[in-house]
Amino acid sequence: MAGPSLGAFGEVNRAFWDAQVEKVSTEPWIQDLTRQIFDHLRSNTAWIGLEQKPQGPIRMLDYACGTGIASMAMLPYVTEIRGIDVSAGMVDKYNAEARKAGMSEDQMHAVRGDLLAPAGGPLQGQEFHNFDLIVMSMALHHMDEPNKIVAKFVDRLKPGGTVVIIDWIPKSSRADSGTASDLHQHSDAKHTISFDGFNKDQMRRLFSEAGCLSSDFVLAESPSKVPPDPTGQRQLFFAKGIK
Repeated sequence: MAGPSLGAFGEVNRAFWDAQVEKVSTEPWIQDLTRQIFDHLRSNTAWIGLEQKPQGPIRMLDYACGTGIASMAMLPYVTEIRGIDVSAGMVDKYNAEARKAGMSEDQMHAVRGDLLAPAGGPLQGQEFHNFDLIVMSMALHHMDEPNKIVAKFVDRLKPGGTVVIIDWIPKSSRADSGTASDLHQHSDAKHTISFDGFNKDQMRRLFSEAGCLSSDFVLAESPSKVPPDPTGQRQLFFAKGIK
């Protein structure tokens, strides 16, 4: 039985990430990076706009969810999580981790899909709309049309909801930086990369053009160790837009 349709770039990413599931779960520097992201999200729930104990239903979408690091970080602060990823292998791993954590499918479940694919299919249903929080971690630089995916996110938020995007700042200081980074130029992932990273002005513009009323942009407290990069490190940012 055929899976859900993917956009052209989504299909490129699917083929690559299906082959990377075990590496993502075992590579030491990737594990360190995911822990850094997890810890930052857990330590900044007020900035994200979440209460320590949900007072009512709080719905989250984890887009390009991978194995679920953002979902696991936000688990105590939301009541329902849906994940979407183009990779069936990542979705399987995500769902296995959710069941291992004692979460039912109603509480935490991912599906394979692509919001930039032609309209139709299960992602058009109410289950994948009206979110309080949408998080995308380390995937915007893989998107060939970042403005379109951010607009899709804002469209699926409740009024007052928040989009959080985690990614690299560009290695170049140019505002129009738009080439793949050295890290990916020297790796098997280079054909999946569209951007070297994003700076504060670019993120503010993406959120504003998508219809957010306000936004913010902060850097991780310290650079991330990235051995494949020629410099050995990269700088993470955490950006949010509020609808």
